[in-house]
Amino acid sequence: MEAMQQFASTADAENPGRQLNGKPQAGAARRALGDIGNLGNTLAQKVQGGKDGEKGRTGVLTRRAAAQLMAVGGPTNDSQGTDSWGTRPRASLRPRDGNVPVVSSAAPAPPIEAMAELRRASLGPHIDDADKNDPLAACPFIPHMMSFYKRTEPKVRVADNYMSNQCDINDKMRAILIDWLVDVHIKFKLMPETLYLTVNLIDRFLEAKQVTRKHLQLVGVTAMLVASKYEEIWAPEVRDFVYISDRAYNRDQILNMEKIMLNVLRFNLTVPTHLHFMQRFLKAAGVAENQEIVAYATYLVELALPDYSMLKFNYSKIAASAVSAACSAYGRDPVPRALLRHSGYNEPSLRDCVDALDLLYSKAPTASLTAVYKKFSAEKYHNVANRDVPTRLSDAHMDA
Repeated sequence: MEAMQQFASTADAENPGRQLNGKPQAGAARRALGDIGNLGNTLAQKVQGGKDGEKGRTGVLTRRAAAQLMAVGGPTNDSQGTDSWGTRPRASLRPRDGNVPVVSSAAPAPPIEAMAELRRASLGPHIDDADKNDPLAACPFIPHMMSFYKRTEPKVRVADNYMSNQCDINDKMRAILIDWLVDVHIKFKLMPETLYLTVNLIDRFLEAKQVTRKHLQLVGVTAMLVASKYEEIWAPEVRDFVYISDRAYNRDQILNMEKIMLNVLRFNLTVPTHLHFMQRFLKAAGVAENQEIVAYATYLVELALPDYSMLKFNYSKIAASAVSAACSAYGRDPVPRALLRHSGYNEPSLRDCVDALDLLYSKAPTASLTAVYKKFSAEKYHNVANRDVPTRLSDAHMDA
């Protein structure tokens, strides 16, 4: 009983408009939706502007009041006053005055951008400016591609002494295999990219797995088969490689070696080769349109393919040295500024590689392996293998 009385007294305190019996007091009738939740007349009083004893309702502009305000020049219901709900309109998002600075397209460039423009101007025209409107040149992507090649090159480079881990083959057998594959490459009329990728696959496979001399040629034809599938539009069939190897291996052996090779290499076929760098460096040197210089540089690079001692140089260094030596042989600037900038090498760092290419060039006519020499003695390649050059390419290279 005491609990009920306490609850009733609490309810009366929260609802002063009620009596103890729970009925509303006289004269305190609640308006519909104006007193929901037994909150009394607080919300209604706010809308009406106070208690019943006050005159009018604040915030509501009647027709008579508006006429009086107009007569005395007071504020009306415009943007400077309040609206019919007694609230001020939202402030405009526009600037309050005209002193806000406006950036003009003709404004001078910031100092950093101006310095960048001066630096680009000092470097001269970009080597891709002539091809920027050619969609096949992919000029916007070339910097990213070359950056990828330079980052990837050390990862796919083989050790220059990996042959020491082989028990049954040596560097001379490797040279014979690659020299034969050059002839196979010509016979099948394959793309240049296929030959360079073939040599890369052979070296990476021999570095990772021991091979007997009986299966060395099988590794070579399988590497060319994989490279052809990767680079060519119409790759030679397996039976073509069976025939070209004089049926030393059958179809099943080649396909089985293909699976082994791809698993050993973890299907990593997207690798930079000499050709990727050489094409870029020829363009940087400004001789990409000179077919004789291109053929000469290509000849030097392909002379390096069978030679095991050239593995001590990066592909990019061999390519840069070949381009530099080719420019020197044809009376061009051997070390153009753009070539050094795009290759990342300086002039002294290329000397040892140029010396090695010079030695290969001088020995080529009398060497026992002549596939590359015969290839570049043809008119198709401007007979660059028989061109008269200085006794020492490196001397002409550095003295120019």
